[in-house]
Amino acid sequence: MNFLGHAHLSLAGSDNFLFGNLIADGVRGSDLSGWSPEIEAGIRFHRRCDAVIDAHPETRWLLTQVPPASRRVAGIAFDMMWDHLLAGEMHDDDIERLYRLLAREEVPSRLSSLIEWIQVRDALRRYQELEFTLSTIASIGERMTARRRIRQTSDPRQQSDSRRQSDSRRQSDTRSGRCRHKMGDLEAGANPLADMTPWLADNRAMLEDSFARLWPDMLALRQTPVI
Repeated sequence: MNFLGHAHLSLAGSDNFLFGNLIADGVRGSDLSGWSPEIEAGIRFHRRCDAVIDAHPETRWLLTQVPPASRRVAGIAFDMMWDHLLAGEMHDDDIERLYRLLAREEVPSRLSSLIEWIQVRDALRRYQELEFTLSTIASIGERMTARRRIRQTSDPRQQSDSRRQSDSRRQSDTRSGRCRHKMGDLEAGANPLADMTPWLADNRAMLEDSFARLWPDMLALRQTPVI
């Protein structure tokens, strides 16, 4: 899930716990000793929620409905659509709390540009707008495409390695049904997230129904952390 989904599940916690949930995608590795216990608990709760939603039967079913060319990155689009569906339920005071926490100095550097983008565009409120959400999904795909293009042009050997890895991953993913949020094995210039946006718009009602079945299981994970 993305910012609003994780925030919704952790609003009852302290600011530090909520902050950990918001920054978790920018934190790498299992050693979280550099963070306070509350922030660490938030990061670990975020990761637990991600694991549950990725393995949820409803998510797996949705993957079978997605155009095959976009299936490997569909989880990113789903995350954004869940925020779109949740945005209208967020109280303004809660949104302001999120912005205040995202402005903290200890935000991981790899998230800084994304957070600045969110703040400048007031994205946490504008996710209520379907067109804004779809445009954001396409923009994420474009940034990923640009990074992939730079990597491949700077090291031609990576193109050959990427093709070999692609075949192996595709076979593994087909067998396991996993949704991998990666684009490294796609053709240079391809933006399957942008290509997926018409499907998302056409199937919004189906996605809303599916989320209504999925979300109660996520809400069941909520707990006020004991630190």
